[in-house]
Amino acid sequence: MWEHPAPSQSTASSPLKNMADNAKRVAQICDLLEAMADDLPRRPAPVWREAALMCDEVVKKHYKSVLDVLLPVLETRIRGDEDYAAVLDRLHGDFEEEASRLSELSALMIDALEDSRGQIGAEALGYALRGFFGALRRNVSWEMDVLLPLAKRRLNVDDLSKIRQLMKIDPMTRPA
Repeated sequence: MWEHPAPSQSTASSPLKNMADNAKRVAQICDLLEAMADDLPRRPAPVWREAALMCDEVVKKHYKSVLDVLLPVLETRIRGDEDYAAVLDRLHGDFEEEASRLSELSALMIDALEDSRGQIGAEALGYALRGFFGALRRNVSWEMDVLLPLAKRRLNVDDLSKIRQLMKIDPMTRPA
């Protein structure tokens, strides 16, 4: 159970910790999608609808926070450093590509099991899922191993405050 910290303790929630926690949730969704792909076609349609909703909610929100909040703020701190700029450009491109694929995949997950005509078979859906969560896992690894450590080294208190504000993180809440 969460207890209110003593006034002397810092209670500011780090937006980078929040992003790391969200990246871990994305990795868990990859595990779920893998288990579902392994169990095709036995999973009922409601399970696929729920998985599509989770992807839309968790993964899209995470992509948005990385692409629209963290990367622009971080890019201002690394301006002029070509090595870091190349890394951020690659991450930006990878995240944008996967965000596009997510929309397509969510529709496939629902259509594959709701459409009695079976326009896409279980094998094709499994293949699409494996391609997606494989790339998504690579993105999460890059984020955890490269992007967030870079952000921790380069961002200052004002940058973190700006990110927190853009993400609408209440600075008095603590991550679970």
